[in-house]
Amino acid sequence: MKNINNFRNVKGYINKDNKKLKANMIFRGGALNRLIPDEINYFEKKLNIRYVLDFRDQNEAEKDPDIIGNRINYERISALQLQDERFQGFDFGKELSKHLSLTQIDYLSQYLLDGYKNMPFNNKAFDKLFKLLLKNDGSVYYHCSAGKDRTGIATFLVMMALDMNEEDAINEYLLSNKYLKNFIDQFYLEHNVSKEFQKLADKLLYVREENILLAINAIKCKYQSYDDYFEKEYNLTKEKRKLLKAIYCE
Repeated sequence: MKNINNFRNVKGYINKDNKKLKANMIFRGGALNRLIPDEINYFEKKLNIRYVLDFRDQNEAEKDPDIIGNRINYERISALQLQDERFQGFDFGKELSKHLSLTQIDYLSQYLLDGYKNMPFNNKAFDKLFKLLLKNDGSVYYHCSAGKDRTGIATFLVMMALDMNEEDAINEYLLSNKYLKNFIDQFYLEHNVSKEFQKLADKLLYVREENILLAINAIKCKYQSYDDYFEKEYNLTKEKRKLLKAIYCE
């Protein structure tokens, strides 16, 4: 899927029950605003994707609306819960192309990090994702803009709900750096971004382990276990998680 940044099938990981995450059921990535007809057809008929859950805010989605077929059910629920009017519909890539100051980049970085600490809790977008997964009515694709931060946390939570190894879930999160490298290199080239500025911008355009650890530590500070976390935050009881594992693991 060359017109989707950071697109991948989340599959193959082994959980604590020695069960493997099935292929072609859970998909993640970036926005679908550049899909061509052949890709839409592949999306629907080959991958059997029935649901697209868009984690972007309204302004982001209006600027670059998803292009999908009639057979796909689409819903948008913003996953970034911090309210700051300066960042409604904010596009990190477009803003970085303007050569922001160091102060501005630091502010953006802090905004992003605060998002990592807040997103795991009482998140309507993630609640909807778990409900779609439990519905088991075709494959699910969820995304934000680049498919790395909001989508990265969502994938981490899905894997932990399926009792995957925490280290594997972190490594899945970090895979975005591999999938986004060519896109980011091309972005820097097109906008003639200096090497010095690239070092500053990298922390916004790539994912870092310390970012996802902020989310993990926030969960562990509030809850004694993932079992407790999932039941209290998303009503994922042991029975529902057992059903999730029966659906998505083999």
